[in-house]
Amino acid sequence: MPKGKKRTYHRPPAQKVSTKRTVKLSQCMIVKNEEKNIERALSWAKGIAFEQIVVDTGSTDRTVEIAESMGAKVFHFEWIDDFSAAKNYAIDQASGDWIAFLDADEYFSEQDAKQLSATLNGIANEPEYRDRKTAIDCPLINIDDSGRPFSVQNQMRIFRNVPEIRYSGTIHETLENLSKPIFRTTDMNIMHTGYSSSAYSETGKGGRNVQMLEAELEQDKDNATLKCYLADSLRIALIDGSEDAAEILVRAEALYREALSSGQFIYKELRQSAYNFLIRTYFDDDAHSTEVLELCIRAYNELPESPDCCFFYGMKLSRNGNPQAAWDKFIECERLLDRSELSSSSYDSYVIRNPMLVFYQMVIVAERLGKIDEVIRCATLVLKEDKYQHMMLAPYIAAFSRPGYETSSEEVFELLGRIYDFDNLRDKLTVLQASKDVGDVTLVNMVLSKISPEELEWLSKGI
Repeated sequence: MPKGKKRTYHRPPAQKVSTKRTVKLSQCMIVKNEEKNIERALSWAKGIAFEQIVVDTGSTDRTVEIAESMGAKVFHFEWIDDFSAAKNYAIDQASGDWIAFLDADEYFSEQDAKQLSATLNGIANEPEYRDRKTAIDCPLINIDDSGRPFSVQNQMRIFRNVPEIRYSGTIHETLENLSKPIFRTTDMNIMHTGYSSSAYSETGKGGRNVQMLEAELEQDKDNATLKCYLADSLRIALIDGSEDAAEILVRAEALYREALSSGQFIYKELRQSAYNFLIRTYFDDDAHSTEVLELCIRAYNELPESPDCCFFYGMKLSRNGNPQAAWDKFIECERLLDRSELSSSSYDSYVIRNPMLVFYQMVIVAERLGKIDEVIRCATLVLKEDKYQHMMLAPYIAAFSRPGYETSSEEVFELLGRIYDFDNLRDKLTVLQASKDVGDVTLVNMVLSKISPEELEWLSKGI
């Protein structure tokens, strides 16, 4: 180096050190004979969980084999009739920052799994939430055998992996020591198939749950919540084909009554289940008419967001000869359904499972009140859902002959053609019978003109 020339040092540019945190998520579950569900149960978390822990409690099918083939860490736990013990054992095996504890019949969609990952990382990188949020509260949607959602409950299935957070309760177990604040979101939903009829008949869950709840209630005889859970499980157990159905229902009724009269706090979904059972059991029994009305009023006042309670109150008012008050309740029920098809009060919801029942009753009451527009509107809704609802078709046709709504038979026939296929014999016979019932001779003849000689011969033979 020439004399006097200063040495120059070239340093590499400073590297920015990222402070962004990435959460390690442990997926945990306990299983027994879940070969039908285990692949889906593990698949949803493949892209976001750094470990998947499966605790088997005695499977005799291919559950363990499938879980291991998918890369899950499989552990074995001797079943001791205690869900909390099995779940806490699974948690003890987890090394992640957070735990997602879903059952084998529960899952997130691909989109919601990504949302879960984003939510956890968002909590980790937000100073306000980083060390304070202990769990995520999100909706769990129950799906029936046809794949349709029928109820929703908010659940905390995602929580921090810290020693103090553990499950308690042998059945219907709950997380303990979840300090507030909880992170609540509706941006993702857990889907649950385990309350479908087929799931219970295949797994025998109903009978198993009854035994466990009976044992727990024996230790806590006055617990109203346990009584409701046991009553629910007794009814569900009937799916398994019990021969003592009448005796079981009597016992379920007694448990519901004891729970409702206890004065104890009871989760609203359990109260709704109890009220629904008692009201439906005695609704048509004249000897219990006063009691049913009292139950309807109590349920409506205690559970104002429940479509079921509103519906049954409307039904009872209609039965008691108060159509205007009944109409007001049905309109309110429709608003509740419109506001949210699923809400936290819709557990085991009779109305959400059968929404057309509301409009069916509205047609009947609207006829009594002379609300012809509403007869047409509500009957149309029912018929579009099930066009063979003959009891709705006759009022629909009759509405078009009322004063102020006079419509020619030709125009009615054209309207019916938007719902019915007049090349289909069943459709033609359905409209024909309803037309006869309302005495519209012109419409009868128009339908008859669509029935071919071959179809008439076929019908004449009584085939």
